[in-house]
Amino acid sequence: MRGGRLFPVGEDWYEWRQEPPLSGTVLVQVAVAAGGRLVLTGLRIDGAPTAGLLRSIPVGRIEVAANAQLTAVDDVITPVTVSRLRQTELPSLDGAGWEMTAPDRAVPRPAPVRKRGRPDDFYREIADTYHELAQVSARPAAELAELRDVPITTAHRWVKEARRRGFLPPGRPGTSG
Repeated sequence: MRGGRLFPVGEDWYEWRQEPPLSGTVLVQVAVAAGGRLVLTGLRIDGAPTAGLLRSIPVGRIEVAANAQLTAVDDVITPVTVSRLRQTELPSLDGAGWEMTAPDRAVPRPAPVRKRGRPDDFYREIADTYHELAQVSARPAAELAELRDVPITTAHRWVKEARRRGFLPPGRPGTSG
């Protein structure tokens, strides 16, 4: 399934359209939750709410699209689009275009707060060291543990986190590196 889009149809209501299309028209209502994130607060289905239709409604994907396509200014949700100044220069979008709110009125999203853990630089360094050790040793995690004077389980945890953050490629069973 490819992504979908939200189209305004009434006050606070948006129609969800996707490819392949759903068997009925799905309308959603969104609101601003704590932290400024947009979440679904209402769902209307035009037609019979069959079990198949209900299962096929991608609620998470709709919320992601809402946060990408809409913005909240003073708790008023509006579509994010091309500015009015440039709309005259653009070809007709047949109602598919959006309008951007004034940047000085936009509500900034709070930066994610990392409560625990080490910074990316630490895991980047672990990944580099592990990669170098994997070139010369059959036991790079054990070598890393000895080098850093930590238990091997800690070294394995660090390597796993470095992989999760994308500093190392996925591991392959039976091989080092």
